[in-house]
Amino acid sequence: MTPHSDLVDPSSSIEPSLSTPHRHVRSPALSSQTRAVRPLKPQKPNPLPSPSPATMAAALAAIRRPSARLPSILRSHFSTLAPHSEPPASAGPNPFSALRSAIHSESDPNRVAELFQSSAHLPRFHAHRNLFAFTVQKLARARRPDLVDRVLSPFLSDPRSPKSEGFLVRLISLYSSAGMPDQAAATFDRIPDLIGRPRSDKSLSALLCAYLHNRRFDLVIETFNRAPKELGISPGVISHNILMQSLCGKGDFETASNVLEEMGKKGVKPDIVSYNTLLSGYLKKGDDDRFEAILNEILNNKGLEPNVVTYNCRISKFCQISESCTAEELLEVMISKGIQPNSISFNTIIRRFIKEGDVSAAVRVFKRMRTVTRKNGSGSLSPNAEIYVLLIRGLIQQNEFCEALAICKECLTKKIAPPFEVVKGLIDGLLRDSKVDEARDVVTKMRTVTKHDAVDAWKKLEAN
Repeated sequence: MTPHSDLVDPSSSIEPSLSTPHRHVRSPALSSQTRAVRPLKPQKPNPLPSPSPATMAAALAAIRRPSARLPSILRSHFSTLAPHSEPPASAGPNPFSALRSAIHSESDPNRVAELFQSSAHLPRFHAHRNLFAFTVQKLARARRPDLVDRVLSPFLSDPRSPKSEGFLVRLISLYSSAGMPDQAAATFDRIPDLIGRPRSDKSLSALLCAYLHNRRFDLVIETFNRAPKELGISPGVISHNILMQSLCGKGDFETASNVLEEMGKKGVKPDIVSYNTLLSGYLKKGDDDRFEAILNEILNNKGLEPNVVTYNCRISKFCQISESCTAEELLEVMISKGIQPNSISFNTIIRRFIKEGDVSAAVRVFKRMRTVTRKNGSGSLSPNAEIYVLLIRGLIQQNEFCEALAICKECLTKKIAPPFEVVKGLIDGLLRDSKVDEARDVVTKMRTVTKHDAVDAWKKLEAN
């Protein structure tokens, strides 16, 4: 992970749960005052008769036995490498496409490492960041830190390797992503000898980021304090932001606030990430007064532009105090200001509406979410697995089986298998509505994505 302001923004990738305080929002003009929400009256479902055993059997009789399960997700973390082997044959003019394909399909971690190492001679090999990240991620998930080290450590001595601080910072970030902060620190220590000049704040922030993402908060603080005198590095805004995040991670919000105040005295100008760090911290702590104070500083500082993280904090705050409708309004405010909501923005509101019993409002926000394009342009936003399940369950409770069926199909298309009891409730409802073909289709699709104990559960259902 490259130490960048987007990367170290405290809420850029972490979705707040409803058990923690949520962020504050305003009506369209971003005012910090909240508004009352109209009472919600969840609709009570009418009891319907359960399908007969014969009807259930008819719906399930045509279903085949389980197909092969999807490949299990590789586990998180790391391990050992082997010497070079022959690189994969190029399937066309781009050998890196063939290499990535070979690594992707290889299940043996040792072979993955061999494929990567055997291709190091290819022109511009070191420039393929995605290939490096993909290989390290696969080895880390296979719990092979020794192999991660074996593919990365040779670059520190290979004369063909770039002797630039940027490349070495990338190695630090790769070690960090593999959960190996000690190796990241060892790489940091070698930078002056390898590049022939002192390290900069870029290297420091990379190391601090490695410690932060591996929750080594004390090492972040210790290294930051050593930087000026022992390492000869003056920490910049990114390093200060990482320090603040570590302090908030330890629950030391007072010291984090002091860091923000001291930055200006050092000639380091705080940015929106600096303020968002405290905004997020006070939100999680439940300190409403400090939250409002930081929010007002952001809104009254002409040098700061609220971003998606700022708005997500405020959306979460409104949801926390049951101002879900105002939180929903804020989505349109964001879009009108050219700030694109992300999945966290929508998931937070959907989750809260469902908790309040307003399933129709949750579905409305879900449909609005599907109209928003991802920032990288790769299709529309989509909820996480938890939100899909909450929506399906809520709709079933309201006897809205057609709507639940549509969302369930989308969920299964993404290879997300809802819990057995949720889908069984949907099937029961479809059968009560005489939608036998639809019920059969759901069971068929479930059989393609379920695994482990769920397969046995579906067998028992068929047997009945």
